[in-house]
Amino acid sequence: MGTVSATKPTSTGWVRFAAWAVVCLGAAAVVTVVATPVAGLVTGLAVALLGLAVSALTRASRRMDRIFEEELDRGTRHHREHG
Repeated sequence: MGTVSATKPTSTGWVRFAAWAVVCLGAAAVVTVVATPVAGLVTGLAVALLGLAVSALTRASRRMDRIFEEELDRGTRHHREHG
């Protein structure tokens, strides 16, 4: 195990989920106290959807970075061999 993998967590899915759950419940609770329970529910759902969108876009960004890195590495290697 290298230094990077020792210091970098391999799975933080549950931590992210717990953090977004706290944010959703907190936002819903604040709006419920200030406005109505229905508005609190809508706010909680909106924050949850925002969290899902951010998570999906982050995952897609990492996947695209990996694809570009592989393709650029392949192109550079091909250019060195045949250039």
